[in-house]
Amino acid sequence: MYVDPQAQAFLDSIPDADGAADVQAQRVAFSELWRSLAPEVGEPCEVASIEVGGAVGPLEALCYRPADCDEPLPTLLFLHGGGCVTLRPGDFDATSRILACAARCDVVVPAYRQAPEDPFPAPLDDAVAVYRSLVNGDAPIIDNGQIAVAGDSAGGYLAAALCIDARDHGLPQPQVQILLYPMLDMASKSPSRVSRDFFINDDALAGVIDLHCGDALLDPRASPLRAADLSGLARAVVITTDLDPLEDEAIAYVERLRAAGNRASHFCYQGQIHGFFSFGGIMDEGNDAVEHVAALLRSSWQSPTRRKTA
Repeated sequence: MYVDPQAQAFLDSIPDADGAADVQAQRVAFSELWRSLAPEVGEPCEVASIEVGGAVGPLEALCYRPADCDEPLPTLLFLHGGGCVTLRPGDFDATSRILACAARCDVVVPAYRQAPEDPFPAPLDDAVAVYRSLVNGDAPIIDNGQIAVAGDSAGGYLAAALCIDARDHGLPQPQVQILLYPMLDMASKSPSRVSRDFFINDDALAGVIDLHCGDALLDPRASPLRAADLSGLARAVVITTDLDPLEDEAIAYVERLRAAGNRASHFCYQGQIHGFFSFGGIMDEGNDAVEHVAALLRSSWQSPTRRKTA
């Protein structure tokens, strides 16, 4: 199987994961790794720490916008990855800055609650609450009424599940949902899930899934691929890699979205690994993927504004 040379160099450089490490040690290790592999930032960007509405109280969030910009901008709600266990908004600082400038939008990255302290459905409940506060105009940002959602890995799961919850609770759909190598079936035993071992594998996924959702693997709010009804959802763009254990469930989700009458596109980066979107400091295709997402967002901002109706 082809592996991108830059991805292979990264794989050759990392030690075997310590499966016995406790959660706090894993959090420190993954934060350090993500920050060390971050892309270079070009255009200046303003960053503010704001409060947004969570499910059980205010949440901290980082808000990024192009420097010296006072006009209302569209908003991207970015839900970060990490298995709903590790990583924090600041670990995605560089990509958030680049997206804000390249897509000409506010990028809001909330610090949603995580397992094991706050397992399922807490992260999703927070994501939905933040989305509600943004579409209601309650968050302290300059808002032109256009919103998109995106997320990587577990954040991709949250973005997908958020769209289903928004539909079920009478909230407007975002203009686009961008799912980067998303976790969409916590109980999956697909061929890609059980056979691929490039940076992450089924054992690593099983560990964070157990912390996040325990016995709720089949709950459709934990596993959007298992939702009975996927109709009436935002246009979806799903980005995968062919070395990722999560690829099969992402492709299956695209197929189900299309069968339910939604617009859904799938792009696969050949020879790349899970996480590459954040690794632009060492992987050129990570930077390409960030620009790809920015271009998708720029196109989405040209679509009609959607606002809550009640």
